[in-house]
Amino acid sequence: MAPVAAPQLAKPKPGTFGHLFNLPPFSPPSAALVDLGSPAGPMFDLNAPENNNPNREPAGFTYLGQFIDHDMTLDRRPLQDAPVPLSELENSREPNLNLDSVYGGGPVANPELYDAQGRIRLSADGRDLQRRPDGSAVLFEGRNDENMVVAQVHVAIARFHNAMIDRGMNFAQARQATILHYQWVILHDFLPRFVGQANVTAAVKGELGIYDVDNPNKKVMPVEYSVAAYRFGHSMVRRAYALGAAQAAFVQVFSPDGNDLRGGRPIPAANIIQWSNFFDIPGTSNPQPPVNVSRKVDTLLSSGLFTLPPIAIPSGGAAVLAQRNLIRGKSYGLPSGQAVARELGLTPLSNDQIGLTDPRFGGEAPLWYYVLAEAQVTQNGARLGPMGAAIVADVTVGLLKKDKTGLLHGDNKAFKPITGPGFRMGDFLKIAGVAS
Repeated sequence: MAPVAAPQLAKPKPGTFGHLFNLPPFSPPSAALVDLGSPAGPMFDLNAPENNNPNREPAGFTYLGQFIDHDMTLDRRPLQDAPVPLSELENSREPNLNLDSVYGGGPVANPELYDAQGRIRLSADGRDLQRRPDGSAVLFEGRNDENMVVAQVHVAIARFHNAMIDRGMNFAQARQATILHYQWVILHDFLPRFVGQANVTAAVKGELGIYDVDNPNKKVMPVEYSVAAYRFGHSMVRRAYALGAAQAAFVQVFSPDGNDLRGGRPIPAANIIQWSNFFDIPGTSNPQPPVNVSRKVDTLLSSGLFTLPPIAIPSGGAAVLAQRNLIRGKSYGLPSGQAVARELGLTPLSNDQIGLTDPRFGGEAPLWYYVLAEAQVTQNGARLGPMGAAIVADVTVGLLKKDKTGLLHGDNKAFKPITGPGFRMGDFLKIAGVAS
């Protein structure tokens, strides 16, 4: 496998991470966190069905969510299990969902990304990222080549921009049109599925009162969101996906033999996505529900995520994904899930209710684990529970509000997409020319 090229980074912004709540950190023994997130622990799910989300949410939203994460935060701090002063953290992404992960600094600052007309460069057939001879992608945000699904989400965003150029727009107009349609999808398609329309509406009106957009003393990127609540998508990842024709063999996210969806290499023809397997595509000649349905939002992670290569930590040993999330939450001083629930005026779930029986946790739960468990207990895993949904809704909408040229600011509040107010991700993919 070709090496993944190091991403070109925006100018880091120290001190942009902070806390939503003035609550004491939850600091259970690190050994308890390691055991909870271990491949031998209670979060490992070897045999659960893949298509088990009660709402049958199309699995494409799992990877759109990953793309959105890459578009708003990049914390390069190495994993450690010692406390981390948040004032030292640097965010190398613009957090206001303005696609800087795709556009970088534009044609002047990053000419390698563009052709002479301002189109974003892709592979010769337009179905893969632009790549170097060694197979690594030419990207501003290198994580968008982590796997072949998120890489093709990036391709779709780029092709939407190029379609706007082909419609006669200049670069600035095409970028603005692409950003507004992307933000529309986040606000009207992605968020309502996982937090509920009532929370989205309340966040837009400023009624939730969690993320204070206008307070200059509040940090832009709260760690309760970026390190815990927004990571609900990890539980939605399936072990394998059908990529091409509906009856094609399923491809694993990670397989020791390398026949999987790892990125950093050209996408084989057999792994080019037929997007109707991942999203509802309107107006298709043979409409059918997507083959790939996401897993529940719950405390069980697919076996594929436990076989991803672990990351070493300075105190010794190595951490798989679940352990990394739990350890990072402790080192960044996150409060417990129950403490946050009480702060929001909710009746917290007990550890017995959420299946956390280890006495070393002292009756409280790590915030990330609690968000997942709350979704399972209160919503049967169909979407986030009341605490997780409120945090994800208010912060995500707040980040949209912070974009002074975005959908929720000024004249853009009256913006209507190309196909009208019913515009959804399937329409985005059709206009991008990757779905029909």
